[in-house]
Amino acid sequence: MWTLLHGFTGSPRSWDPVIARAALEHDPCRPALFGHSHDWRELAVGSFADEVDRLCALAASQPAPRLVAGYSLGARLAAGMLATAPELFAGAVLIGVHPGLADEAALQERREADARRAKQLRTWGLPAFVADWEKQQLFATQAALPVELKAHQRGIRLEHDPEGLARSLERLGLAAMPCYADALRVASLPITLMVGRRDAKFRAIAEGLCEHSAHIDLVIVEGAGHNLLLEACAEVGEQLRRMERRARGGLSP
Repeated sequence: MWTLLHGFTGSPRSWDPVIARAALEHDPCRPALFGHSHDWRELAVGSFADEVDRLCALAASQPAPRLVAGYSLGARLAAGMLATAPELFAGAVLIGVHPGLADEAALQERREADARRAKQLRTWGLPAFVADWEKQQLFATQAALPVELKAHQRGIRLEHDPEGLARSLERLGLAAMPCYADALRVASLPITLMVGRRDAKFRAIAEGLCEHSAHIDLVIVEGAGHNLLLEACAEVGEQLRRMERRARGGLSP
């Protein structure tokens, strides 16, 4: 059974377009990530590792074969799950994943950037933050998407508690996670990395992870950018089904 993890400012409903097309064998487990639910204050999550452990416990309660997929923040947490408890999983699909930063200067730069974003959430309020967040060059390829699809995404973003998102940045941000690059390269389970052709930064990251790693497949989606849950939901669904078949022995590596 799948555990599907959404991105920052997303929600379990961010997977709706994929699930509508994927025809998965079972209804997936779709937890809200720390800071992204109304009960986030009740979760004992003080660090990235705490959230990884919480999500591993949820996945462990699902029937085998267990599979995990994540987008962006969700993909980073999924990478942590694979590094922490690889024996739990039969396969993974990581979309727009960053394995973590190893360079101290880069870590400090990201800490400062996430701190600025957290301060914006606390001082600007959610609507102004979301408007600014959506202006990032990373999301420029979404301009041509149908209006109703973009409105669906914005509606999800505006449902959040700004303090919850600020805490998410502080505890689950890129600078708050270990670097899992080596763990992904040596993992024995099949991993599919997905990235849009127009997402140059994350395409380069994915290509680097695939080097010298026979168990990692790379799927580059033509014409798409970073958020494949929105921009290429049918292709994501296809890769989820493919990994299901592979986990059950129906598809050779």
